[in-house]
Amino acid sequence: MNQDLDYNSDFYSFKEQIVNKFGEIYFEQAEIFFERAIAMAKNGFLYNAISDGQFALELTNYANDNKGVTSIIGFISQLYFDLGKIKKAYAYYELGIGLLDKESEFYEEDIELFRRLKELIDSENWKDDLSD
Repeated sequence: MNQDLDYNSDFYSFKEQIVNKFGEIYFEQAEIFFERAIAMAKNGFLYNAISDGQFALELTNYANDNKGVTSIIGFISQLYFDLGKIKKAYAYYELGIGLLDKESEFYEEDIELFRRLKELIDSENWKDDLSD
């Protein structure tokens, strides 16, 4: 049992404690799993890449820095698109576009990448009707 943590605190306070104490570790782990997801995708193991990407995304919830979260989300969206799972690709696209930071120095680049992803999704949405 870690003496520095208040196990009786509410969820958000407890999460903040975890981020403050272990955030750097979670950030590093997220980077590792994202890099593995990329490697899995390059080797053609798209479902493994999705699993690793989703785990990396989950780890960012406890990281002390959210840098790269939209890259992970966009990557997962692209993977679902590549697998023909257009609704899931669109859901991750929506999540990612909503998290883009207009103050980021990479905003223009990021918005362009998401715009191209949206064009791909729109070109295939008839396969997995998004109008539901």
